[in-house]
Amino acid sequence: MDLKNESIGNKQKRKNLKKTNSKKNESADSKTADVRLMKARPVKKKKKQNKLLYMILLVFFAAVLVIVSVLMLRDRHTEKTAEELYRDLGTKGKQTDDSKTPYVDSGDTVLSGLGIKVPDKDLDWDLMKKTNQDIYAWIYIPGTNVDYPIVQHPEDNAYYLEHNLDGSEGYPGCIFTENYNSKDFRDRNTVIYGHDMKDGSMFDTLHDYEDEAFFQENRYVFIYLPAEILVYDIFAAYESGAEHILSSHNFLNDDRYQEYLDGIFQMRDMGAHLRGETKAAVQNRIITLSTCIDMKPDSRYLVQGVLINDPASVQ
Repeated sequence: MDLKNESIGNKQKRKNLKKTNSKKNESADSKTADVRLMKARPVKKKKKQNKLLYMILLVFFAAVLVIVSVLMLRDRHTEKTAEELYRDLGTKGKQTDDSKTPYVDSGDTVLSGLGIKVPDKDLDWDLMKKTNQDIYAWIYIPGTNVDYPIVQHPEDNAYYLEHNLDGSEGYPGCIFTENYNSKDFRDRNTVIYGHDMKDGSMFDTLHDYEDEAFFQENRYVFIYLPAEILVYDIFAAYESGAEHILSSHNFLNDDRYQEYLDGIFQMRDMGAHLRGETKAAVQNRIITLSTCIDMKPDSRYLVQGVLINDPASVQ
């Protein structure tokens, strides 16, 4: 009897112990599930954050792409408008066909004596003034695409770096001088600026003078004013620093001016081209055409010519 009761009691104990272990296992499983759930929540949250960040970046880059596209279209439209305006004023646009430009005797005794004829350009000065009051001259260089009006802003010397003839902002800008120079080309050195445009317009083709043969074959620059035509003989083409020429040299002083000219002719740069037979001295006036050099922001490419039909140049 006692053994039977003891056996029943043991069975009951084992049953109770089993229940206790079962509850412990359930509790442990529950805790494990909670831990897994706690671990899963940050992962899901992180995935949601990454997805949100991805969407934000996608929208941002899409917006940047749209803005860049709009700006490129605007710039191209501005350039096209500028080209059409130049054609209306007399230029042939990107590609100048020199074979169709007739050369005539200007009636200038100096030029006639040198046997130099000038390109006969039909320029409408009244139309130019109606288009832009700042137009005061026209520059043409046979053999290049340089065939443009020259402007000068009365106050802002940097204005035409990024403004066109119609006042619109953007490239290609204009061929211009600064108000350090007079508009009659009577200064000892008149500096004319223009952008180095990749499409070949403005002053891009000045870089053709980097070739020795081209330098030798294309030597004259023609400047048209309402009452006269000025002809310059190109005597130098070379790479220079980005110094501001007119404020860096005293061209009013005879000795300083002669030193400047001597420095050009004594240049030993292998890339420079000089025309030794063309002389320039204190009694001569010159022009300096200045443009940028691709990938060299601290350098400029200069093409310089001496005025040959100036009474002061006759010796």
